[in-house]
Amino acid sequence: MTAKKSNKNSLYELIFNIVLPVILLSKLSDKFGDKGPLIALCVALSFPIGYFLWDWISSKHVSIISILGFVNILLTGCFALFELNSFWFAVKEASIPLAIGIGIVSTVFTAKPLVKRFLSNRDIINVDLIEEQLLDADVSAKFDRELKILTLYFASTFLASAILNFIVTTNIVIEIPPEITDAARLKIRNEQIADLTWKSYIVILAPSMVMLSFIMWRANFIIKKYTGLSLDKLIIQK
Repeated sequence: MTAKKSNKNSLYELIFNIVLPVILLSKLSDKFGDKGPLIALCVALSFPIGYFLWDWISSKHVSIISILGFVNILLTGCFALFELNSFWFAVKEASIPLAIGIGIVSTVFTAKPLVKRFLSNRDIINVDLIEEQLLDADVSAKFDRELKILTLYFASTFLASAILNFIVTTNIVIEIPPEITDAARLKIRNEQIADLTWKSYIVILAPSMVMLSFIMWRANFIIKKYTGLSLDKLIIQK
């Protein structure tokens, strides 16, 4: 996938998964009378669900993260419709980054921890040159050990996001007075979900971007330490 196509897909994901649902949940609930909140919720959820299905059908491939996001959207709708209390929303929001973090940790016990998988992309990195330098210096085991530690650092980012998501959710999705009408309760819940949607996105994205920058810096340091080559010299020019 080219950088231009990747950026375009990221823009679409942002629009269909964040921007449109937030606008619809915030603005559409006042329309269509008593059915407005329910219609707003269904329409808002249809965009991320529709985008997921379209992307799956068109690309014939779907990532684990996309599946987790899809499940998260379905659970959000179900929790709102069945009027579950705020605790379950907090658990759901924390479970997604936690599941990703656990998945990353699990790669440490394989031959290729996540960071090493990134560095083993032969379309981007001159992997043969790295392996040649490591064998010559007889430091392959030390190199792999450092990459495993770096993978654990990356996983810790998602643990932090899970904790922050739980805290943010418990402060946004609060209990709604039972004496008000069903439509009014759903309208309030829609507004809470809209607020949570973009804030939880930032809570996950911000620390991830900071840690990703650290990972790139540290990976470059490790490669240079054991091979004498910097990462920019190993990137394949196309």
